[in-house]
Order: sequence, then C-alpha cells, then structure tokens
Amino acid sequence: MNKLILLLFLFTTQIGFSQNDEPLIERKGNLVQNRYFILGQEVTERQVLKKMKPFEAAHKRMKSSRRWAFTSSIIAGFGLGTFMPTFFDPSPEITVPLLITGVGLIAIAVPIKTMANRRADEAIELYNARKLIGNVKPKPSLNLTFNQYGIGLNLKF
Repeated sequence: MNKLILLLFLFTTQIGFSQNDEPLIERKGNLVQNRYFILGQEVTERQVLKKMKPFEAAHKRMKSSRRWAFTSSIIAGFGLGTFMPTFFDPSPEITVPLLITGVGLIAIAVPIKTMANRRADEAIELYNARKLIGNVKPKPSLNLTFNQYGIGLNLKF
C-alpha cells in the first residue's frame, strides 16, 4: 500500500513538472538586436535555425527573416555612412544632401527590420505550435481524357 501511495505521489509531481507553460523557442528584442531563448537559455540565431531545420515551413520563414534583417542592416549602415560626414564637415553644401540621404536610408531600413522581426515571430510561433504537419491538403481533380482507346474520366487525388 505504501508503495502504491509513493508511486502515485511521484506520478503527480512529474505531471506538474512536465506541463511547462514556457514556450520552446522565444524571441526578445527590438529594432537593433534580437535575443533568442530555448527553454529559458539564451542561444544564438544560428542555433535556433538549426533547431528548426526539420520543420520546413518554420525554417524557411526564419531564413527569410535573417535575409531581411541583413538587408535592413546594410541599408541602415549606408544611411549612417552618409549621415556621419555631416558631423565632421558642417558646411551646408555637404551637410544638407547627405543628411537627407542618410535619414531617408535609415527610414527605409526601419520597416524592413520590422518585417524581419515579424517573420521571425511567425516562424517561432509555427515551430512552437507544431502546425507544420498537415499543411498540404490533397487537391482531387476530375478530368475528361481523350486517347486512342476512347473517352474517359481521370480522377486524381
């Protein structure tokens, strides 16, 4: 009897530990830097991408997110590069056009980075929800075929 009570106690405590509300992968960040966590431990973006590799839909979205984030970083870098000479040479003939160009490039980079963060969130949500299996739905089709043997119906699943 004591063994049965001990066994029930162990099972009930293990059920409490196994039901974890913490998501498997989590992203915290802003427009400048993202931090990724797997079960509460901070990991690199490359490790998250490696973890998502078996799940193609999430993996593709995460790769897309990385490409867009890189593109926005390049554009923002060019924006800062054109913006910086205005601090060193304050003459108005150089300052105003470079200032406008730099601010414009930075303004273009912000929505691109926002889109990259949104795609990363979608990929993580797909991975955590595991809605990846069963995305392909069969498309049955019924076709009328003519060949040397006559007329027929062709049903594809």
